Order: sequence, then structure tokens, then C-alpha cells
Amino acid sequence: MPFRRANAIAEGDGCAAGRSISAPRLLAPPQCSTSNLALADSGRSAIAQCMANSDNNWRLWGERDPYYGVLASPRFRQDSIAANRQIFFEDGQAFVGHWLVEIERHFGGLRRRRALDFGCGVGRLTIPLSDHFATVTGLDISPGMLDEARRNSADRNIEYLPSDDALSRVDGTFDFVNSVMVLQHIPVARGMAIMSRLLARVRKGGVCLIQVSTKRNHGWLNELLYRVRHQLPGGQSILNLVERKPINAPVMQMNEYSLDAVLALFRTHGFEEMLVRHERHGSTDAAMIISKRV
Repeated sequence: MPFRRANAIAEGDGCAAGRSISAPRLLAPPQCSTSNLALADSGRSAIAQCMANSDNNWRLWGERDPYYGVLASPRFRQDSIAANRQIFFEDGQAFVGHWLVEIERHFGGLRRRRALDFGCGVGRLTIPLSDHFATVTGLDISPGMLDEARRNSADRNIEYLPSDDALSRVDGTFDFVNSVMVLQHIPVARGMAIMSRLLARVRKGGVCLIQVSTKRNHGWLNELLYRVRHQLPGGQSILNLVERKPINAPVMQMNEYSLDAVLALFRTHGFEEMLVRHERHGSTDAAMIISKRV
């Protein structure tokens, strides 16, 4: 199926580079004024206050099982990563190569001076980005992830920095801004605010690659357990004990973003057309979005 420009959200699903994918379509996002784009209503804000602390969980993943925290496959558990380390990084290299080709095929040549990787983890995508850009900045909330990324990136043109919601440790704009399998783990109201700041960091003529999860398809029982774990005060600790895990065993949120709201946010930052690929990761629907700022 060829790519085509449309005024409606693309249908179909796909998956990451290296697997079968359906052809994405270029989209014009829905019109939405800034005043109408509430990042979250009061109900979502109240839920966010009760949700398990995503930053604390991510710090624990960095300390205990950093590679699995990045790609949740048994092969990348702490006791298995040594045998599968090459596979882990080759997957990241293939992913970056695939999407840079897609970007230039649809939006033309990309200036390759500065790149930003938000939620860089152990450097799975940051390291291959440094093969394509003069300088790369990686941001992550987890000190353990950053330490591991630095060990993986010796002599690379990469600066790893602690992240915060304001992106206060980075200066200027970037030719390419990347955030993949990150925002899904952040409550929606907070994630939309961070996304707005990431989009503002894309220079005019630059491009971004942003992924968000859009729907959990857990079934009613697993959805109930998810809500108990993530939205009920103490739920994470209670279910950890029931499952015979350490009481503070880390978990991963999988938050549902409105694709309409995300595309409208892109519009407010000067992104007029998007290439959207719908994907299914396990039981979760997601959208991969690339766009050029004009």
C-alpha cells in the first residue's frame, strides 16, 4: 500500500523495524486551539496523584534490571543480558536506521548536527544515533540507566544528562528529537506537558520521532489488576506481596494517550503533517509519529 496524504487518522497496525508492518499514511492533525487542549481534566489529575510513582519505579529498574526496563523481554533480564547483549544493541541500530530512512523519504534531507533522545535508558537508540549526528544528548530520570549508558558509550559523541520535566539541562534546539517507549510509562497529564516541551526543542526544519501508547487491551480482569496496582494507594505493594515479589519490586505503567490530543499538540508547535504508524506491542496499541516542524 503506498503512502498517501489524508485528513483522517490512519488505520492499520504494525510493529517495530525488523518485523512485518503496514504502510503508514501522512496525516493532517485535527484543528484544536491551545485553550481547548486541556492536557488533562480534573479526573485524570486526581488519578495521577494516586498513581504509583513512575520516576521511583524507573530508578529501581535502572538499579536492578536496566536492560529489561528498556525492552521487556526475558532475554534482556539481568541474568541473561550477557548472552543477548549484541542482539539488544543490533535491534536499536536497525530501528534507528529504518526510521531515518523513512524520515528522509517523506520529508527530505535531514540536517544531522544535534539529536536529543528523551528517555535514553542504557543507550539502545542513543548510541546508533551518534553514528548519524555530530552530537547527541541522552536524557533519563534513572541514575542507574545513565551510568550503564555511559559505560556502553565510551568515546562516543554523546552527553548523558539527568532528566526533569522542564528539560532544564539541555540548551537550544535540535535537528532530531526522539522519544520511543518512554511517554507510555508517564501519566498522561505530565507526559503531554513533557511532549510539548520536546516539540518546542525541535528546530524549524527539524524532525521528531515520538511514540505513545493509545489503548490497553488487557481484558477485564487484567485491567482491574492494572488499576489496583497503579491507581490505588498501596496497590503496587499489595499485589507485589500477593505475587510473592519484593514489596518494592518496580512496575511499568502503560498509559493511554488520546491520539487526537497528541496530533493537536503537534499542530500548536508548527508541525503540519505527520506520518503515523499504528502498532501493537503485546496487548497494547501504540502510535509511532514522525513529523517535520515548519
